[in-house]
Amino acid sequence: MKAVVIHIQILIGEWGTWTPWAQCSKSCGRGRKRRERTCNAFSTCGGSNIETDQCNTIPCPVDGNWGTWGMFGPCSVICGEGVQERTRSCNDPAPSLNGKPCDGEDTNSISCNRPECPAFTATLPGGVHPYQNGAFIGYPIKLLDTPAYSKGIFSVLPGMGGIYSVSVTMMSGSVTGHTTLRKNGDILVWLFTNKEYDMASQTITIQLVEGDKIWVQMTNQASSLFDVYNTFSAVRIR
Repeated sequence: MKAVVIHIQILIGEWGTWTPWAQCSKSCGRGRKRRERTCNAFSTCGGSNIETDQCNTIPCPVDGNWGTWGMFGPCSVICGEGVQERTRSCNDPAPSLNGKPCDGEDTNSISCNRPECPAFTATLPGGVHPYQNGAFIGYPIKLLDTPAYSKGIFSVLPGMGGIYSVSVTMMSGSVTGHTTLRKNGDILVWLFTNKEYDMASQTITIQLVEGDKIWVQMTNQASSLFDVYNTFSAVRIR
């Protein structure tokens, strides 16, 4: 019997060249890219026909976003009309890597109302009024009144402490005049006029607390003051 020899030829495939890298899956923040190649024979080539790699590994910009609003703060005034404010921060997250800042305001306000500010303005009636040294000036005509003012003395009642603007205006009569604004007896302002119907005035800002008293007092003998140009006033400003 004659032997039959069969020759089997194994074709070894070869890879073609890689295609160009495809577009990255992300523009930033670590994406993936791929390329392919083709086996140029009928047999299977060894290895994979697909290759992937990292791309655009630079971190992406982070746009800012507002956090929650805080609580409203206290009223900006202790009397009269003021405002209350609250704030928020651009930190949820904060912008980074050239990301956009938060859009809008970081503060928000509402109006608030407190009791009416203590205030008074008082003056003298018409005519010329002589005073002796050390005499209180009563200012009986009240243009703006508060229970804390009585007979020339302004007393700081409970809950009325704060910063006050206090004004004194003096016009002398037929002689020179010396008047002083006093707080609990201490001289804060000294006004002087040196001729008939001369005028002097001054406004100061002072801290007053509960129990303080302020008044205007004559400081020279046999002086006189002339009607409505003599005024004494105070208003709490904060």
